[in-house]
Amino acid sequence: MARVLPLSTALAFSLLLWAGLGFSALGLGLALGAGLLGYWGVARWQGRMLSQGPSQAALERLAMKEAWRRGGFLRPKDLFPYMGEGEARALLEGLAARGLCRKEGDGFRF
Repeated sequence: MARVLPLSTALAFSLLLWAGLGFSALGLGLALGAGLLGYWGVARWQGRMLSQGPSQAALERLAMKEAWRRGGFLRPKDLFPYMGEGEARALLEGLAARGLCRKEGDGFRF
């Protein structure tokens, strides 16, 4: 999911509203107020989305891409920059249980 920049969204909305109100002084006040509310709403929504963390599917795609970068063999410690070793092991074992990779020694072959 792409990050939305709340300030850019609020400014664009404010300019469109101000233009729609004929560039008047009252329109400027209304546009700035609406833009501030828009900024608050987008920032709050984005904060909720980011606090949930990545989905299981996103983590699986990450593991598969990392395995591709490493020649098809991945150890749980190779995913250390993204998650803990226990979480990585559980993720890779889940992929192996679904037949997307197989366990070989201390790692997994994709």
